[in-house]
Amino acid sequence: MQWGQIKTLFILCFLILDVFLVYQFINKTEQAQLVLLPDTSIEEQLEAEDIQLQNLPNDTPKKTRIYADRYDFEEEDQEKLAERENQKSSIRENGKILTSVFNEPIEIDLESDKSKISSIVKEEIIFGDEYEYWGYNEKWNVLIFFQLHEDNPIYFNESGVVLVSLNEEKTGLIGYLQTRLVDVKSTGKEQDLIKPIQAISTLFDKNQIYSRDTVTEFDIGYYTLVPLQEGGNGVQFFSPTWNIHVNEERNYFVNGLDGQYIAKEEDEFLERMNKKKTELEQPVRGGES
Repeated sequence: MQWGQIKTLFILCFLILDVFLVYQFINKTEQAQLVLLPDTSIEEQLEAEDIQLQNLPNDTPKKTRIYADRYDFEEEDQEKLAERENQKSSIRENGKILTSVFNEPIEIDLESDKSKISSIVKEEIIFGDEYEYWGYNEKWNVLIFFQLHEDNPIYFNESGVVLVSLNEEKTGLIGYLQTRLVDVKSTGKEQDLIKPIQAISTLFDKNQIYSRDTVTEFDIGYYTLVPLQEGGNGVQFFSPTWNIHVNEERNYFVNGLDGQYIAKEEDEFLERMNKKKTELEQPVRGGES
């Protein structure tokens, strides 16, 4: 082998060695940073990202998991609605769903405050005090109401919701779909929920909170542990959940007992409910009133 070839081989070997050493150095540096990270408190990390916390609760309440069954709407419920003389109702899916259509659109102003919108809708449905107004979804053109348990909402559950449809002009209510949970019971002893700052830490680790965000509010509700299977009528279980408001425009959910992040699927939820509503165009029980 000629000397020139040997020299070239040595140069290539040294280059490969240099690349390997650089890689090792970078890898060890990153590992060192990861080791140091736990020593940095979540408060310090939030401060470094200029993330503000407002209305941080001082006390952490005790809650239990709960379970509930689906309510069967009856003709008596339709009779109560018939007294209003402004809507025609139907009982569907073996009593699990009540749908109703207003004879004339009921005037609504989406720019009104939530309490005003809530009061208008609750006047037109049965068991109205059991539900809380969540908000308006523009894509599906519906108002969303979640059922309450001890003043805490049960989020995005197909068996405890009222969805109110608006006309194309978005100025009037034209009908609604309603489901209801009953026989709500606790599963055991009350437990301390994770602290709000722990829930924030979960969102931070999941990259759901960004630099210069402001966490504006902390609420407590319930989220379904295991979604009800298609056509299922069994008991459902719910876990207490932190609902965290960011910039007064985004909401995130964290399981209040185990600290797991819960991905909110409002669009998927409404798509399923809209599909169900479409499939139930023809009454299956109780006729119309």
